[in-house]
Amino acid sequence: MPEAEAPIAAPSEHVVVVIGSGFRGTSVLERLAANTGQFRPPGGRLRIVSVDEHPPGPGRIWRTDQCAALLMNTPASAFTVWLDGSVSSDGPKVAGPSLWEWQQQVAAVLTGTEAAGGNDLRTALGTDRHLADTGRTVVTRELAADLARRPELAASVRAATPDSCTPRVLLGHYLRWCHETVVASLPEGVRHDWRRDRVTDIERAGARYRVSLAGGATPLLADAVILCTGWSTPARGREPTRPPTAVPRLRGDNASDQDLAEAKPGADVVVEGLGLSFFDVATLLTVGRGGRFVPDDATPYGLRYEPSGSEPVLHATSRHGVPYWSRPSNTAVPGGDSRHRFLGEALLRQPRPGRFDGVGPAIARDTLWDYYTHLTRANPEALTVPLPQLLDALVALPPDSAEWQDVVADAVPDPEHRLDLDSDAALAQRVWDSPAAFGAAVRGRLLADLAETAKGAGSSLKVAHRSFGKARGLLVAAVEDGGLTAESYFGSYAHFIDLAFRLNNGPPPVRLRQLLALHDAGVVTFLGPRATPDGRPDATGHARWSSPSVPGAGVRADLVIEARVPAPSLHTGTDPLLRGLRRRGLADVFHLPSAHGPVPTAAPRAEPLTGRLLGPAGAEEQGPASQLYALGVLMRDTRVTSLAAPAPRGDAVALREADRTARGVLAGLWRGSPHGDSPDLPELFENSEAGER
Repeated sequence: MPEAEAPIAAPSEHVVVVIGSGFRGTSVLERLAANTGQFRPPGGRLRIVSVDEHPPGPGRIWRTDQCAALLMNTPASAFTVWLDGSVSSDGPKVAGPSLWEWQQQVAAVLTGTEAAGGNDLRTALGTDRHLADTGRTVVTRELAADLARRPELAASVRAATPDSCTPRVLLGHYLRWCHETVVASLPEGVRHDWRRDRVTDIERAGARYRVSLAGGATPLLADAVILCTGWSTPARGREPTRPPTAVPRLRGDNASDQDLAEAKPGADVVVEGLGLSFFDVATLLTVGRGGRFVPDDATPYGLRYEPSGSEPVLHATSRHGVPYWSRPSNTAVPGGDSRHRFLGEALLRQPRPGRFDGVGPAIARDTLWDYYTHLTRANPEALTVPLPQLLDALVALPPDSAEWQDVVADAVPDPEHRLDLDSDAALAQRVWDSPAAFGAAVRGRLLADLAETAKGAGSSLKVAHRSFGKARGLLVAAVEDGGLTAESYFGSYAHFIDLAFRLNNGPPPVRLRQLLALHDAGVVTFLGPRATPDGRPDATGHARWSSPSVPGAGVRADLVIEARVPAPSLHTGTDPLLRGLRRRGLADVFHLPSAHGPVPTAAPRAEPLTGRLLGPAGAEEQGPASQLYALGVLMRDTRVTSLAAPAPRGDAVALREADRTARGVLAGLWRGSPHGDSPDLPELFENSEAGER
């Protein structure tokens, strides 16, 4: 072996390289540390090397130098790194605070500091306020400096509630604290390094892997590699020369990484996408440029926007032309009475691979059952027939049939009280008389959403949204790892997931209030659904964008911003690392069956529970078994809940995945050890698989 490629570990030390040090990288690091004792033989040592261009813990997406006005869309009480007793995995449970509990500890330090008359928050570092289960001070040096530099962060900590959406910066500090806590408590014989770099290639080096780094440092030699690479970034390097008649375009990325300086003050900027990334873009181009929202009781949403004069004018468009609905509260909105029994019965009959046709109507029945049951409690006069009569009809009639619609029309005379889950689709399909009419319709929908949110547990509509969204978790066993045909997965199932996200994974209500204020201030307009350029740019390269649903509308665009974060794909992506894995035969595309043959997905082939990557069929019989693993977004077409936030006391899927992957890695490293007493890999997951399926 050449001297330049010497191992970075002692001869008896195994090396695991974790690519990516955000939430997934931190979680799998914690799981490797927690599980090592069960697998390693006496004297066995482990070195874990995290590779990321950004500090470990927050990584790129949650890094702590972002604008403090950017928010998570997940409530503080619904995120944790630590495994509690609800997590159905075999690894040891290590206690630790959720994001909300951590913020409470930070708030206590702030209160104690202020009570002692301390103006410099750095004095909090000397506090004796520790977390009992870790023994580590809760305010790191970095966090203390940031709280002192940005008082708005300290104010956010003090005002936090279990349901409040935390600034992304504070989540980054929490993840940084979790990472440092894990590293500080590594068991004897386990050590950790962070390489501030980017992995460009992985190749076989005998029974190990040679991991090449962009910075030109000596390649790492690893016994196992775990990919926690997260969301994709636009291809690096210089873009092809843009024709002089082309409108500049910012490719989709994390909003904090887009070059928003190209959006000049007063410029007309088309924003493609009205999901969560849109709100990040809008925040950075308004509040991030000195504008501010002030309370104003004269508006129905309670805010007024005061521009700084540095804002562009944002013209928003998307497939439906309207933003996502605000996220239902996890605590304020109760579960429905159906208990999803229709879906449960349908899943008992569902084959693998199967179609979604028999499952979709069951989800609709459960949602309608929950909605109308709640409606009779919240508004007893809404129904003119006894509730059991309506529910009997729901059991007997297909929920998408004309017969069912006739029954509902008779039982619920006021159309405003009838459930229409996808009312946005009807709004998008209509042809509007004028841009003003469409803008007023969107404004009305936002106000209606805020009114429903304000009802809390009294909102039948939000109960329906949450009931519909909860079905996603119940579908996992039926859908993951090729449970559906390609026709269903990319068809009716994809439509269900899209609608579930639009109803349940939207922004916090404050973002809708701010959007209304921006609209009324003329800073944001709604172009309409599916707006496109007319294809005839003028001499300066400006094309007019308009929506086919809003005749007469349009804008001469100076810039186009893609408000979305691209997802990675082993099949079609441009990431050089993923392309290299496929080219070298270290990873292969996962396919779904269809009537016309296998259909490729974005995910790699992998062992269902561990995420161990599988090369082309037959490759492992010709060489050593793969010790490459993947977690997170890359696996979304096989592990279909890879995007779900890890909530405490909710048997979080992300934490289960991290534990099983870590145990798979450790079993692979030491399965041949004569001193180890750990089971081999198939036995290791036998109980977990039985419990999961």
